[in-house]
Amino acid sequence: MDVLAGPQKREYGWYLSLMAPNTKGPKFAWLDQSRLYCNSQALSDCVKDLLKPFKKETIDRAGIDAMGVILGQSGGTAKAAIKLVENQATVVAIAAVAIENSEGGKWLNENYKYSHCIPNELQSQIDSQNSESFKNFSG
Repeated sequence: MDVLAGPQKREYGWYLSLMAPNTKGPKFAWLDQSRLYCNSQALSDCVKDLLKPFKKETIDRAGIDAMGVILGQSGGTAKAAIKLVENQATVVAIAAVAIENSEGGKWLNENYKYSHCIPNELQSQIDSQNSESFKNFSG
């Protein structure tokens, strides 16, 4: 498979394997999505997956970044941004590359409709911040 082109038959979340493991510690932005920006198919598929649950809704958008990248995954950043945006508007939904079953992720689930790119069979790896794809990563 040509890593830059992506697989011919693309499954939900296929692009997650392109993301580099964290190099800044086990609890700090452990999934680096910068490779998505170098792969137009991966970025396109990721955005399509994120927007799928909201296709029938009319919403204005506000974007936040997580450590300088527009596709967020850090929960603390999302919660802080939501509180900031809610000073001016109503937040009805959240979309992020990864949402863990953490305190912040549970707060999002209880308060907002949300979307993320993690297939059910990978959620436990995301929660433990230990993706199997990292074992084969050759940055």
